[in-house]
Amino acid sequence: MDKKIKIAIISYYSGILDRGVETFVQEITKRLSKKIDITVFQAGNRKYNENQVKVKVIKTFATNSKSSKGIFRKFYLDWQSIKILLFTLKVLPFILKGKYDFVIPTNGGWQTALCRIITKITKAKMIVTGHAGIGSDDAWNLLFRPDIFVSLTGAQNSWAKKLAPEVKVTRIPNGVDLSKFNPKVKEKKLDLQKPIVICTSALDPYKRVDLTIKAVAKTKNLSLLILGNGGEKGKIDSLGKRLLGNRFLRLVVPYDQIPEYYRAAKVFTLASKTEAFGIAYLEALASGLPVVTTNDKSRQEIIGIAGILTNPEDVDQYAKDLSIAVKSDYQKRALSQARKFTWETVAKKYLSLIEGPKN
Repeated sequence: MDKKIKIAIISYYSGILDRGVETFVQEITKRLSKKIDITVFQAGNRKYNENQVKVKVIKTFATNSKSSKGIFRKFYLDWQSIKILLFTLKVLPFILKGKYDFVIPTNGGWQTALCRIITKITKAKMIVTGHAGIGSDDAWNLLFRPDIFVSLTGAQNSWAKKLAPEVKVTRIPNGVDLSKFNPKVKEKKLDLQKPIVICTSALDPYKRVDLTIKAVAKTKNLSLLILGNGGEKGKIDSLGKRLLGNRFLRLVVPYDQIPEYYRAAKVFTLASKTEAFGIAYLEALASGLPVVTTNDKSRQEIIGIAGILTNPEDVDQYAKDLSIAVKSDYQKRALSQARKFTWETVAKKYLSLIEGPKN
């Protein structure tokens, strides 16, 4: 029997948060672990249900995610980046001893730099996934010349190839679990006036949830449900209650309950300034919801004709587009678009990438 390929995935926030990166790690590992020996190194105590997935919890400092800005963040010297650095230093001895064929760092910054050094020593290949998106963070990742850079969209693919032409760049999008997110899921009963606009998002400035609140307020009859938490929660709650009153509700719910909240809504929106991919878009589409979001090349690719691409900074137009989406029947388009992006298809592409060309 051939020896299994060994992979180490380093994901600081796994077991703590359920954002795009952490969802990617969970969905990919549980689908590849039958054929590949995978170990996830994480700071969170919460583990996976799948028996084949190996998880090594690395004890470290407090792990709350806080967005950082300014000169310290630019050079990865802010406290959050330092915590990830210290976490990664604790992981490195395991990488040295583990004889891994591939190492996949997911948190960028100093973690990418350290993994590049260690993989040069161990002769392992380093794969970086472009979950940071077009910009300085993934430019930093490309600076260290990973053996493979996985872009999530066509726009990011072109950008990465132009920035680092000597790096092998391949495009593999994120996916959605159609068994969890689908129109057959039972709707969550909410004390909120219908029709409901839903937004699942971390409450960070670049997500621009404040523009969503202002747009929904201009519609007069729509309610807004926000599922998310973060540093901006005080500002968001205050603005939502002031402009929408009892048409506003913000909740923090476990990730496995989110599908039933989607089913309670009529339209999904996430008007972030930038988005590397946005798994939430696919989850909403798979639930049969149209999507109203920012008009850029990446989201054109993800949403297709299953929603409306808008300019959220034009709040009046944003409000009109939300109203149009609520009144339109997009379900067939949404489901068709979601079927193009399944974790099963994504996992097969990663397996092919890892195993290499067949002889």
